[in-house]
Amino acid sequence: MLHIPSQPSTLSFRVDRLWDGNPCPDDRLWAELQLSKEKDGIKVSAQAPRIHEQSVPDAPMGSRVDKLWEHDVIEVFFVGPGHEYIELELGAGGHFLALGFSSIRKRLNDFETFKPVVRFEQTSEKLWTSELVLPWKMIPENLRAINIFAIMAGQFMAYAPVPGIEPDFHQPDYYPAASL
Repeated sequence: MLHIPSQPSTLSFRVDRLWDGNPCPDDRLWAELQLSKEKDGIKVSAQAPRIHEQSVPDAPMGSRVDKLWEHDVIEVFFVGPGHEYIELELGAGGHFLALGFSSIRKRLNDFETFKPVVRFEQTSEKLWTSELVLPWKMIPENLRAINIFAIMAGQFMAYAPVPGIEPDFHQPDYYPAASL
C-alpha cells in the first residue's frame, strides 16, 4: 500500500510506460510526481522533459484551463470510498485543472473558484516542473487509491496500468491502494 508521508519525506512516482503497461515507444518520455503532506494539504510536484514541442494552452501561466488533458500534462487521481475521486492536472505550460467526481466520470465539482499558487519552471536541463498544494478539503476522506498518468508527445502513459483497448484513465478500481 502506498502511504503519503509527512514532510520532509515524499512519495515519488515515475511514469515511463504506456497506459496499458507496455513500454513507451519513445524511451525519452517520462514523468515524475512527488506527494508530501503539508499543513494546508498535499503538495503535488510534477516534472517531465522538454524533448519535443510542448502542447500548451494559450492561457496565462498559473491559470485553470478546462480540458487541460488535450495538452501535455501530468495527472494524479486521488480515490476515496466507493468511486469518489479528484483528478488534478499539472500542464507543461504552468497551467492546472482540478475536477471532483462522485463516481466514474460523474463530475460533481469543477473547482472553478480554486486559485492555488502554482510554481512553474523550465530549467536549463530541458525539464519543466510544476507544483501546488491541494487543500485537505478537496482530497477525498478515507483515501483508498492513487494513480498517476502523463500525456506527452501523443503518448498516454501510466504509473499503474489500466485495462482496455484504448486509454481510459477513469478506472479507479485498478489503481494501487494508498492511504494518508
